[in-house]
Amino acid sequence: MISLPIPNADTINRQGESPFPAWLLSGALLAKSIGGSKPLPSNLGSGGSYKTSVAMALEKPSRATCLTFGAAHLLGGYITYDGDITNGAGFSFAWSTLYVLVNGRSSLKSVFRGHFSPLALAVLATGNAGIYGRKFFWP
Repeated sequence: MISLPIPNADTINRQGESPFPAWLLSGALLAKSIGGSKPLPSNLGSGGSYKTSVAMALEKPSRATCLTFGAAHLLGGYITYDGDITNGAGFSFAWSTLYVLVNGRSSLKSVFRGHFSPLALAVLATGNAGIYGRKFFWP
């Protein structure tokens, strides 16, 4: 049986002092924005139709969302890298939590459509929220 090592509090605390978790999420989000999403099929109707709004809701995270959150996590990692660990951790925690609030439900729904990258991004953001939240609230 395979046994995975369970990180202790010191390991998580050291990760909260590092910019690399924020930069990892930033790189994944920016790579997702470059890859883009598929255009909506033309048979869905006009832009104000119910089918179009349902299809657009399921195509999260959008390119603009990925660029915005990717840039925010890039900045949060830089704040931490620059030496302001508490503010960098708080900034990264806030943006990671906001990402999960905005895209969490649609990332779960996307698994049923066969898209696993939105769920992977949400799990990565949740991990960053845990790492940086611990560092920000309990330094």
